[in-house]
Amino acid sequence: MTLGWLDRIAHRSARRHTLATFEAFSGGAGRAGTAGSRVLLISSILLYGLILALLATGIWLCTISVPGAVAGLLVIGVAVLLRPQFGRVPKYADEITEAAAPQLHALVREAAGAAGAPVPRIYVEGDAFDAAAGMVGLRRRPVLVLGLPLWNALPRQSRVALLGHELGHFVNGDPRRRLLTQPSLTSLAELDALLEPESARDTGGWSDGFLVVWIVRPLLNLVKLVLRTLLWAPRTALAVLALREGQRAEYRADLVAARMAGRAATVELLDTLVVMDSLAMLILRDARAGRPVAEWPQTTLRLLAEVRPQLAVRREAATLRETTLFASHPPSGLRARLVEATALESAAVVLDPIRNERIDAELAKHSASSARTLKAL
Repeated sequence: MTLGWLDRIAHRSARRHTLATFEAFSGGAGRAGTAGSRVLLISSILLYGLILALLATGIWLCTISVPGAVAGLLVIGVAVLLRPQFGRVPKYADEITEAAAPQLHALVREAAGAAGAPVPRIYVEGDAFDAAAGMVGLRRRPVLVLGLPLWNALPRQSRVALLGHELGHFVNGDPRRRLLTQPSLTSLAELDALLEPESARDTGGWSDGFLVVWIVRPLLNLVKLVLRTLLWAPRTALAVLALREGQRAEYRADLVAARMAGRAATVELLDTLVVMDSLAMLILRDARAGRPVAEWPQTTLRLLAEVRPQLAVRREAATLRETTLFASHPPSGLRARLVEATALESAAVVLDPIRNERIDAELAKHSASSARTLKAL
């Protein structure tokens, strides 16, 4: 029996909500907070209450008896598992200090000032066609992570648009990045994983493990299955709601990028995402051929020029491909259309050729290592 009909219903629902969000932003009505963000906040407060209640119960159980202490430690373990996650810098990211890259830091500082965002610590990754920004650790330090394959492939003003979008995540009200709303996104998922049934083991028939394998474990798995079934609806609803709110936040970050880098450069960045699969293959080709990193932006510009006659079709194809209920970003084709329709032509931050070359020189060692990594892929 196939569940294709369910997939079709989910896709139609996702497309309806995705287009509704796009139309709201196109009309200027989607840029403020929504009821969805308030629901996430309320549910997170309730989950924080649950975590604290579990912690208090576990501590109390530890004080009454030895068996109680065992149960108490288990309850405390569950509370710790459900705690908010503070985030961390990617394991293989290298920090770029201001002493090593003063021009890059000056550009990021200027961009952060234009966006009204905090100045982040800067890291680079050698193999990621991506970038990210967020708060990490208990002290909530702002960090910016630049994937060098993407950064090195972008024309200079599109680099400003990339910085604008990532720094925009510090000021766009994204509920996925707030510690206060995080339990709605992580705690139920952790609880669902905890309740995953254990697989049965073949013990060779009647053995010392018969009671556990054939009676205790099936009963425990049945209880877990019931609890997971009860958990499925609220977990799925909160996940979809958070992702919808996250898509609105991505649009707001795109508008920050357009104000910072100008409309044309931001559309260029978003159209680069539309053709990212093709671009990644071309950049890998350049790396394997030993083409200088400084020439990679020309590869991007040539690709965008080649696809321009079919750009509307490529955007629509990307929209169809990227529209799902659980997509964390709006379709790149719709993002490009939204920015293209704005009147944000001027740029608050301009990256001139000389400054761009100096930044490339500052990152040369890391870029060369990135090119070697890509060549080996």
